[in-house]
Amino acid sequence: MNIKLLIEYDGTAFSGWQRQPNARTVQGDLEKALSDLLMEEIKVNGSSRTDSGVHAREYPVSFTTVGRIPPERIALAVNAKLPDDIRALSSMEMPEGFHARYSSDGKTYSYRMLRRSHPSAIYRNYACLVEESIDLEKMMTAAELFRGSHDFRGFMSTGSSDMNTVKEMRDITLCEEGDFIILSLTASGFLYNMARIIAGTLIDAGMGKIGDSEILSILESGIRGRSKPAPSCGLYLEKVYY
Repeated sequence: MNIKLLIEYDGTAFSGWQRQPNARTVQGDLEKALSDLLMEEIKVNGSSRTDSGVHAREYPVSFTTVGRIPPERIALAVNAKLPDDIRALSSMEMPEGFHARYSSDGKTYSYRMLRRSHPSAIYRNYACLVEESIDLEKMMTAAELFRGSHDFRGFMSTGSSDMNTVKEMRDITLCEEGDFIILSLTASGFLYNMARIIAGTLIDAGMGKIGDSEILSILESGIRGRSKPAPSCGLYLEKVYY
């Protein structure tokens, strides 16, 4: 059976999604739990390579199994073997050719910024602290520059495995919720660190450190800009589309 399993996780204590020999990862913990449950070696295909500290609300994985547990009951059963910072939400059988990553038609990420003059004990692992003086209107104006199809190679870190650097930014919005500024990005795909670099660029725009003309120049030239990736703690994978 080819199974799609939807999980959520708090990325704080993980060294990212991808399994590593000497580090705790989401993939490593999930594969161990599924292997114990199904009594066979399970290797899962992730839908995105999230970095250390990045969170996910709906993260699809796919894997094959010859186990006898009904597909729709795997999520409930594996939760008894998963650590508290990973939860399985649902599971279902998929056609043979389905792959969590390669069958994807797009993703939505969000980035949370805490607009406060002092750090937060509660949200330190779940939002990026930004200065109260940040200009949301400037950020919103700059965000519109990313909408549409562009070559985003100037907004990725080295090490990206995706050779197609042209992506369609289908939607990008910023809104306020109390002390938080929330950036939402929906695109056909994301390059390595693309979401965090765009978030970092918009934070710089809001602080007057980068202008719209410089952002347009990066989009047109493909030369990596000077804005650093925003901290990983503020990034959430919200949804993957198929």
